[in-house]
Amino acid sequence: MTTSAPYLITDEGGFLTREQLFADIYAASTEPGDIVYVERRGEDYAWKRIGLGTDMPMLGANKESRPDVWIYYAGQWPFGSDSLERCRAFFADLLDEMESMAGDMDRCRWPFDEPWPHRH
Repeated sequence: MTTSAPYLITDEGGFLTREQLFADIYAASTEPGDIVYVERRGEDYAWKRIGLGTDMPMLGANKESRPDVWIYYAGQWPFGSDSLERCRAFFADLLDEMESMAGDMDRCRWPFDEPWPHRH
């Protein structure tokens, strides 16, 4: 484990690799109305499902307790009857979006000079 002073750990009491994170969230079968919080500290991941009426994980005031990146997601997950490949692609995109908050990548999907509204 590369992380010190953790703020959030998994329900089992440890940190996860990226692959373990996918397997854990996939197995949890999130439901409509759930919010999923994911964080990364170094190479370690943790997550928490937040249902209605549950306290949201908040970042501590102490800078040492903050994760490198984090994301809250409340949309529909492609789990269930969808293919495993589609779920993996969705999950990879979600983590890429989270990583973009650290300034490592450009997630802009359209040229600046293309007029709104954008259409696929």
